[in-house]
Amino acid sequence: MGDLGRPTSFDYIGRVSLINPLAREISAKIVYYGPGLSGKTTSLKYLYSVIKAERRGELVTLATEGDRTLFFDFLPISIERVQEMPVRLQLYTVPGQIFYAATRKLVLNGADGVVFVADSQEAARDNNRLSLQDLEDNLAEMGLDLARFPHVFQWNKRDLPTAMAVATMNAEYNHHGAPAFETCASKGTGVLQALKEISASVVRDLRRRQQGARRAPTGETQLVAEDGLTARLSAVASEAVEEATAPAAAPSLPVPTQPPPASLPARSALAGTGLSFAPLWPGDGAGVERVERHIVAREFATAVRAAAELMALLLDALPGTSGTGGPMARAALLGIDGREYLRLCRLASAPDAALTAEDALFALYLLVSARVKQQAL
Repeated sequence: MGDLGRPTSFDYIGRVSLINPLAREISAKIVYYGPGLSGKTTSLKYLYSVIKAERRGELVTLATEGDRTLFFDFLPISIERVQEMPVRLQLYTVPGQIFYAATRKLVLNGADGVVFVADSQEAARDNNRLSLQDLEDNLAEMGLDLARFPHVFQWNKRDLPTAMAVATMNAEYNHHGAPAFETCASKGTGVLQALKEISASVVRDLRRRQQGARRAPTGETQLVAEDGLTARLSAVASEAVEEATAPAAAPSLPVPTQPPPASLPARSALAGTGLSFAPLWPGDGAGVERVERHIVAREFATAVRAAAELMALLLDALPGTSGTGGPMARAALLGIDGREYLRLCRLASAPDAALTAEDALFALYLLVSARVKQQAL
């Protein structure tokens, strides 16, 4: 993976968060970045309006005082497959105002590509520059280089008389020769073309990363081993995963109320593997070990609820999420699939007799996925 200029640890985190073994699809995260009022929200709303309802999820809006973070995902029909799985695109915007730095970092975490939406007006020249520098700095903190990271530019508001020349914008902002599109987000001009280009670029990058993983040297065997564990979990889980039906308001997950019973098996590893996810919680892995022990003991309802309790604690501890309105909003910011989060909420309140091994494995999978995403912050 070194030839791509990305640290193995972060690249591995991204790979695990991308693969949804239960839905047998890959989720690629694309973030719309840029200064405040440049057209990010308008671009996403236009895309949402033209994508067929059966191909997209719910549009989630997380409002702040001066800007909004939006999110939705969709499964394109024509996009090429990776690892024989379809690619679901998750589209996010970030708040542009400078004082939402923590939220921008959280949303950018785990991204596979960026659409930088620049305001073409002369008066926005400095704001564009500062926002682009903010993007590069945040990527650098994650061990990524914009020059090697899939990205495209939208030169937005081209219909205004004060718009700078395209050549000027390319010279000032497009330092790595990325594809650039003249857009008018309010009319939808060029927005879909930019999405198609970044989607193709992300898929090419995923393939390169997949090939790099197959060629990983001996020193990177942990990547291959843990990816194999994920594959074993997915083989156990059901191929026909029931999609959650979104309620009017997402329920909160339960909070821990009592210690685990003393009768649990001493062995904390996953059944038949000799492995445990506890190392993902250094010094605090007892919780996930309890989930694993309950699964081994075939106490599936208890395992589901223990995983839900840990998920609630994890979401409460997320940085930069004060005022986001609740666990569903925090889950969306972390990059958790909304349907999967709602399914976990529903399972946590289901009767004991209704919960199965597949439900317990799903709860464990979602908890581990959330922890891996949290570690990348």
